[in-house]
Amino acid sequence: MTEQGSRALRRVVRGFTAATIAAMAAGIWLSIATTDWMWFARSGAIITALGLVLASRKVLIARADLMALLQDMERVDGAERTVRLESFKRLQRDLDRQIMEKAGFALLILGTLIWGFGDLIGRL
Repeated sequence: MTEQGSRALRRVVRGFTAATIAAMAAGIWLSIATTDWMWFARSGAIITALGLVLASRKVLIARADLMALLQDMERVDGAERTVRLESFKRLQRDLDRQIMEKAGFALLILGTLIWGFGDLIGRL
């Protein structure tokens, strides 16, 4: 992955992290202000949605890359096709996509837990 691609990935992950923190902070602030912790629980729904978007990006990117590679392979044969297949295998193992997937699933877990149990904090 190029340096520019790595920077773009870091910006995406930072953006999703900032959105997660903002959703949690808004939920906590509203919950304290209204003494009703359902607002914090509702912030979990936003975090879950962010996790879904982040996790699904891997599928969308991989599909687009696969389609582009298959179109290229239609125009070539022999040794060049073998090289392109190796390129595709490297594409599948791309570390940045794994990072995005793990971050997305972490948000799904965090958001679901907050969504499901966040309102119970006020009852402690």
